[in-house]
Amino acid sequence: MATVQARHERNDPNAGMQGAYYTVDIAMSAFTDAESTAGGRLSPCAANDFATKPTTLAQSLLVSRGQLRYKLMLNALQVRSNLRIINMVTTYANTAGDSPITDINFGIVFENDDFVPTTGSQIDGSTSTTTKILYIQDKIAEALTTNHTEKMSVFNPTSGAGLIADVEVTVAPVMGAEGEIVEAITVAEVAGFRSNVDAETPTDNALTYSAE
Repeated sequence: MATVQARHERNDPNAGMQGAYYTVDIAMSAFTDAESTAGGRLSPCAANDFATKPTTLAQSLLVSRGQLRYKLMLNALQVRSNLRIINMVTTYANTAGDSPITDINFGIVFENDDFVPTTGSQIDGSTSTTTKILYIQDKIAEALTTNHTEKMSVFNPTSGAGLIADVEVTVAPVMGAEGEIVEAITVAEVAGFRSNVDAETPTDNALTYSAE
């Protein structure tokens, strides 16, 4: 009988599991914000997050569509590895719920960078993905180009103050030109993040304490 250590499955600085940190910028000014299934762009913000809530149900649905695309993005990014979203900054023209998001920046920390693939193809099929950066860019683009319907709790200002309606929310591609959607997404790796290489691993005698 023998035991084989699954080194890639342990959070051991001397093992194979290496985290990685990528920054993301999605410039959304060119995306449609019409009161349609294509509107709403992508955002984690809910109606209650704004200083002034959306004034109509149509505008509130745009907020919900942005949330739904954000959820779809997370689902796509987490297929291969667990992750955390950090350092998020959203940019709006103002703090009113009727104001569209124009830009979002955030960091992605993958638990195991080895599980993030490098091969695939972009959403329009024109380019093969050969790096992890291109793979991440493609997964985000998928959320911005997909057709999807899901029941959500939506703030409905026309039914009385603070009322929530359970409705089916549908999202469609944020614009017709898939190549321009991909170009709006900028991904970069933060080199050296939690690399756990041998040179950064302390030796057994690097630091000792004594009760004497």
